[in-house]
Amino acid sequence: MFLPAISRLFAALLLLLAPACHREIDRPTATDAELSSFVDVVAGTGKVDDGDLQRVREAVASGLPRLQRAFQRPLQRRFHVFVHADREHLPDAMVTSLHEDAAGFALLGMHQIHIVRDEVAGSGNTLAGVVAHELVHELLDQYAGEFGRLIPRWFHEGLAQVLAGDTYLHVREEELVFRLLNRTLLSFEQLRHKFPTTQPALRTAYAQSYSYVAWLHERYGLPALLRVVAAVDRDIGFEGALVGMTQRTTLDLAEAWRDKVLHSGAPWRVLFHSCFDLVLVAILPLLVLALRRRLQSESRAARRMAESEERERQAEELRRARLAAEAQAMATAGFALPPVDEATAPPASPSDLPPPGRESPSSPPPSAR
Repeated sequence: MFLPAISRLFAALLLLLAPACHREIDRPTATDAELSSFVDVVAGTGKVDDGDLQRVREAVASGLPRLQRAFQRPLQRRFHVFVHADREHLPDAMVTSLHEDAAGFALLGMHQIHIVRDEVAGSGNTLAGVVAHELVHELLDQYAGEFGRLIPRWFHEGLAQVLAGDTYLHVREEELVFRLLNRTLLSFEQLRHKFPTTQPALRTAYAQSYSYVAWLHERYGLPALLRVVAAVDRDIGFEGALVGMTQRTTLDLAEAWRDKVLHSGAPWRVLFHSCFDLVLVAILPLLVLALRRRLQSESRAARRMAESEERERQAEELRRARLAAEAQAMATAGFALPPVDEATAPPASPSDLPPPGRESPSSPPPSAR
């Protein structure tokens, strides 16, 4: 009796929740008119066609509304997104801003985003992820206003990865474990203005920034982190504003993040990957030995086949020589022989061969003179 009523109630709840779920799943995109009101997507250097521009324009139109809702502040300045064909055509002054394996960069304070088309596929990141990453840099820079240059580089890169939902250079938190245990990571003060240029150190810097900002984001939330950015001025730097919001010293925050990484399961993941690598190293000699035995077996089989074919060839030559000798002997004796059908002649065997140094008994006698 209760089942029909429960079913009707469940159906009513689904109808009420469906619009909300639909709104959550569907991510609004900016129309062309809305997009052109605050951003220009234009061709940069190299051969860039309309299709390239359209794909980047669609990525901007998809990512920008979501990120603007996260910052909860309208854009203050118009900015440009330049689409370049490849790294080779970039001006020398810009090449230094494009890290190895990266596909884009933002020039803070100049309100410019640069996307390098051919580098997107090589980076392993999606075009949407690359565009969203660089949009976060521009939005954060505009959010900070005149004090944008005081926002540390590590916070910029960390927040860009967190909000874009796509880590740069395929960084993993596991890469930090050994450096954290040995305390060999660069300090956040060292990462304030610039990142390393060598690939291993650069990856570590991105991983460190992502992991720390992700922890701050999870612990305090994005609105609190944006309040820190808004509080930055000439007297209160970023670290001072962060301490004021969290009521913890920067050293205390760094130690808490360090403990979180070391107790988050990352060391076990590192151990698993290490054990897997060690297993591969251990079985490599066995694989080499098995391959060597397989090659030797195939070589022996090929050699036996060649020897068998050689024996058959010698037997065939012996048979033909015997038939020719018999025919010559009969002709010398004055007998006329019918043609010999070699196909019906008995096959010769190696035992029919005369021993070395002796003449075949069937060979004709030497003629007297």
